Amino acid sequence: MDAEEKRKQLEKDILEIIAQKLQNGQMDLDRAQQIAKLLLEKLHPPLTLEQIYEIAPTLDDHFTELSQAILPLLSEHESEVDKLVAKHAEMMIKSGKFDEAEKLLKQSLQKEDKNA
Repeated sequence: MDAEEKRKQLEKDILEIIAQKLQNGQMDLDRAQQIAKLLLEKLHPPLTLEQIYEIAPTLDDHFTELSQAILPLLSEHESEVDKLVAKHAEMMIKSGKFDEAEKLLKQSLQKEDKNA
């Protein structure tokens, strides 16, 4: 999925949350408008995937109900990064660069610990 598709999907997921909460009476129009304004400010195209992954965690800072759209996106990103790191480490090991592979894996694990 390219950056624009990812941005549109996140936007769609958030708008679905807003619509559902408005229908259920769990959100008023003022809050819905505040969230829509935030989306327009932060998720305006063009964005790179990296920008989307940087912006996404900030969207639920003041609007916790958005976390149900944001957490799956961040989890998916983390999984993709883990796969890339593992693949790169495997290539290093196959080429005999054991120390570099170990260092890469340790750095990756440290970043995960900080984010947890």
